[in-house]
Amino acid sequence: MVNKFSFIVFLLATGLWTNAVAQSKSAAGSSNSAGGDKYVAPALTFLKANDLENARKEIDKAFSSSETKAGPKTLLAKAQIYFAMNNSDKYRDLNLYRDGTKALFKIIDQKPDYEKSTVDQLLLVSAYLYYNDGAKAYNDKQLTMAPELMKNVVKIHELNDGRRFEHFSQAKQFDTIAAYAYQVMAGAEYFSGKYDEAIPLLVTVKNNPITKTPSAYDNLIYSYNIQKSTAKAYEVIEEARQTFPDDMVIRNYELNYFIKNGNQEDLLKKTDEALAKDPKNADLLFNEAVIYMNMANPPDGKKPENSGDLNSKAEDAFQRVLVMDPDNASYNYSFATFYYNRASDINDRMNAIKGAQDADVKKQEELKGKADALLTKAMPYFEKAYALLSATANTLRDEDKKAYSATMLALIVNSSAIPHNVL
Repeated sequence: MVNKFSFIVFLLATGLWTNAVAQSKSAAGSSNSAGGDKYVAPALTFLKANDLENARKEIDKAFSSSETKAGPKTLLAKAQIYFAMNNSDKYRDLNLYRDGTKALFKIIDQKPDYEKSTVDQLLLVSAYLYYNDGAKAYNDKQLTMAPELMKNVVKIHELNDGRRFEHFSQAKQFDTIAAYAYQVMAGAEYFSGKYDEAIPLLVTVKNNPITKTPSAYDNLIYSYNIQKSTAKAYEVIEEARQTFPDDMVIRNYELNYFIKNGNQEDLLKKTDEALAKDPKNADLLFNEAVIYMNMANPPDGKKPENSGDLNSKAEDAFQRVLVMDPDNASYNYSFATFYYNRASDINDRMNAIKGAQDADVKKQEELKGKADALLTKAMPYFEKAYALLSATANTLRDEDKKAYSATMLALIVNSSAIPHNVL
């Protein structure tokens, strides 16, 4: 159906993390030590001494005490301590950065510019950590957890309408990480079959130059098709064709759209354009053969005046595609039905003649000769299709099973051409 997304797990830049921790400890000593709070000040003193266990105990007392209001100073101290612990092998599996990040968000809610440099540095580290955890969850197929983790990357990136970190040297890198976070979120919802949730995310992904790939369009088109949103799917197909004109998957989506919607002339034009760029593509040539066949023999039975010319073009295309891929069961079966259905039409015309005059008999014989000639042409392709399909009869897809049954029926009806092992 589609290819799985490939993601890069972004490792934290050592310099960014080191600066964040150093700046946190510096800010802890300078801006908060004079506060006099009986829990926060000791907690920060322990942090400066790298006594993380006692630092956490003290700051947790601040949050459990009714005497202490969780203001910006207290919240920042908690974030500093929890991030420092997260950087320690001893505590890393606790993912304390997540509680630290919640504290940072509360600071922004209360006082957006409070110790902004320190807060922003820690938020960037948090985004990277959330991204790594989200990417790991996705690659481990934890498709419910992955988007929940990535939502935090996006939330941090979108602070101040996406401008909070624009003065950081890592701003462009962060834009990329946020774009990939959206991609992970979209992929997780898509592969979970949650197309309602996936579609808006996929739209965001394909609209971002960083993640504007054929796969993004492919998944979005497929999602719209699943939801029977044909018009939406076609809009995306046309946009994708302009953006990635040589992509085979998108081109096939376009061809299939025209096939399903019955616009044979537009479909033929699109197929010719595709074949001009990829003349050795057997699938495209097969599509062209089928288009000519359908144009010459429409379902309503009203054949166009140029049906003979269209049938000749279909026959030529079928012959050329079987030169390219002679052992394709579908191609052989379709070519056989091309001849068989035309013979059947002629047979109906022959049976419609009720008169017994010499002219009537002559006309019947003439039509019978044409029908027999077409059946003679059809049988070798039915036989080839039968041989190919019977080799894997136990594992055939539903569409191939139908072709297999129809092939056997055609061979039985025309028993003179039946291989010895059919009956």
